[in-house]
Amino acid sequence: MLASAFLDKSRNPGAWRKHARALRRSANLLWDEFSKLLVEAAAGAKHNNAELDLEAALEALETTKLLYGLALETALKARIVEHYPSKLEVRVAMDGTGQATHAELRAVGVSISNGHNLLALAEAAELFGADFQSVLRTEDDKSVMRNICRDLAEVVLWRGRYPVPLTSAEQVRLDPKVPPQAMAHYMRDWLDKVLDALVEDRDESAMQK
Repeated sequence: MLASAFLDKSRNPGAWRKHARALRRSANLLWDEFSKLLVEAAAGAKHNNAELDLEAALEALETTKLLYGLALETALKARIVEHYPSKLEVRVAMDGTGQATHAELRAVGVSISNGHNLLALAEAAELFGADFQSVLRTEDDKSVMRNICRDLAEVVLWRGRYPVPLTSAEQVRLDPKVPPQAMAHYMRDWLDKVLDALVEDRDESAMQK
């Protein structure tokens, strides 16, 4: 991508939202597969009077979370680009005529090196502020969503891609008051509402101009 196109697209929230919606659609398909495997595992265990084997379902869930995490990351960055453009940092190199020859994202809400930190992105996008009061209605809702951000961030960073992280580190610390089901089969009770608010369909044509 040429520098001029890079500069236009990186500052276009509609382009970020479009990618977030595409990632979400793919995640929804994988969620259906996870749900199917979960039901099959439960039915098989009951029919055979055997121990519940959730390995296949949990593997599908991790891959599903990877796409949901990327969708949330991209949707949060769309909001930052649109509503908090001062939090967008781009490094540009120009030739002697003033034409941009190279452009590089340095920060979108958070530094690029920390770009998968979904909780930091959520804070930068004011996800827990007044604009989302109708989505995250209670402090409990906010606590659950913070845990979802922490969990999905780890999935995006390594759990959904590799058997081990690039370097050893402590496991992500979740709020123990939040039930673990909120990061599993009940996750979408909160995540869907947040993504709906972040990437709701709108006329993007005005954003493209």
